[in-house]
Amino acid sequence: MTADIGGDSRPPRETRGQYFPELQGIRALAVLAVITIHSAFASGQIGYGDQPGNGWLAVVIERFTRESLPILFALSGFLLYLPFARRTIEGTPQEYNLGSYAWRRALRIFPAYWLLALVALFTPLFLMGQEQVGHGFWYIVRVLSMQHVYEAGGIPGGMESTWSMATEIAFYILLPVFAWLFHRLAAGAATPQAKARRIMVPIFVIVLIGYAFNAWSHHPSLGPYPVQGNWPIGWFGYLAIGMALATLSAAAQSGGWLAPYRLIARYPGRTWLVALGVIILYCFSPMGDQGTSNFPPTEIVLFNQPIDLLIVFLLLAPLTVPDLRSRFLTGVLTLRPLQYIGRVSYAMFLWHIPSIYIWNLWGSTNFPLALLLVHGTAFVAAVISYYAVEKPALRLRNKLGKGSVKPSTPVIVG
Repeated sequence: MTADIGGDSRPPRETRGQYFPELQGIRALAVLAVITIHSAFASGQIGYGDQPGNGWLAVVIERFTRESLPILFALSGFLLYLPFARRTIEGTPQEYNLGSYAWRRALRIFPAYWLLALVALFTPLFLMGQEQVGHGFWYIVRVLSMQHVYEAGGIPGGMESTWSMATEIAFYILLPVFAWLFHRLAAGAATPQAKARRIMVPIFVIVLIGYAFNAWSHHPSLGPYPVQGNWPIGWFGYLAIGMALATLSAAAQSGGWLAPYRLIARYPGRTWLVALGVIILYCFSPMGDQGTSNFPPTEIVLFNQPIDLLIVFLLLAPLTVPDLRSRFLTGVLTLRPLQYIGRVSYAMFLWHIPSIYIWNLWGSTNFPLALLLVHGTAFVAAVISYYAVEKPALRLRNKLGKGSVKPSTPVIVG
């Protein structure tokens, strides 16, 4: 299927929902990469502190999986902002049911998360020698509300990876505000291209703010792994990448193609090849931090983050072009196993750290075994969580507004 990648604008048209199976596929790959890098860390394959990693294997694992969580953030930015971007660029009415939006977001993330939190907090198997319950009522409230990232030592054992949920929550709350401000800024522009360009300005400012915050939060004076390093503002740059792609995609759907999005539309497969080339070059970083999981100081963050942002953009951009798909990328990302893993990927993300504890893999040197056990256990737990908790919760979406259980976004009909 081809797309008109000219520059002519078109009048507003009726919209409908479109399912992007490629995004489900890359979500699955990103979660599998998260589990892989944490399994590698647990089994000593990646360097940490004075402990060296396993040579080139450490470099390859770390460089080829480091964008996994940023991709998940960018997907949230794209999928959730696109309906707002479409309204602004198409000029359709801006009414939006915020109650329904909040209800759907809560049903999507809290039930599965609460299941993990209750098990981690109150089941002896997951107490990991820590007295979480002994921290008191407000400690438990912070964990259950995903605010545990703001207090040093506030993340329970087995839930270490859930610090990222605070970033998601912050984005869910701020997104309607961002969308309103972007709309006010862009509404006066005459064409889809002009509106998109105006929206891109504050999105770029968000990237810069996150970049500056990371420069501060990674300053050596704060010590290794300071609590500020997990705060949402430092990760909003990746969410902004998703919002930028939503803006480009919405403008293109209206005939307002912006460069380099037009070029990506013509060469989607080659865009991934460029991303692969950047990742390979990244393996030879002059900063010397590749293959490690150490908390990077300011100078390394300032060097690395623009590259990370670029890689995430290159990987996701071809999957967001309206009415155009690469046969190769679609063929790979729509494989049934990947689609199914994408469906249960959220719970896999939640349960992969407890899986490491279950098998007592911290300090293990058998990376292949760790990889197999953690992926397998997390998958089984995710399937149980999906059918027992997540899927029933998703059926409740109709209570305050119908929402798709698939990653769909509004596109022009016809």
